[in-house]
Amino acid sequence: MNVKTIYQRLKPNLKKTLDASAREYDSAKRLKYKLMSSSLYHELTLAEISSLMCYADVYTYEADSADVLYGKIFLDK
Repeated sequence: MNVKTIYQRLKPNLKKTLDASAREYDSAKRLKYKLMSSSLYHELTLAEISSLMCYADVYTYEADSADVLYGKIFLDK
């Protein structure tokens, strides 16, 4: 069974924005590698989730507590 990584499960528009940020910023590149090496959303720290929001252009007013806790705003189903 092939388990998808968090990066593979990102919504396409967020993945595209994160990729563009990773070409420009080293910290975004490190975040991308973290997402590529993790398969469970709960492995991310709050700092990494905050960075994901920043580099994927997700504004904090768009997210609620379920988005932060479970990644609903970031991940495809």
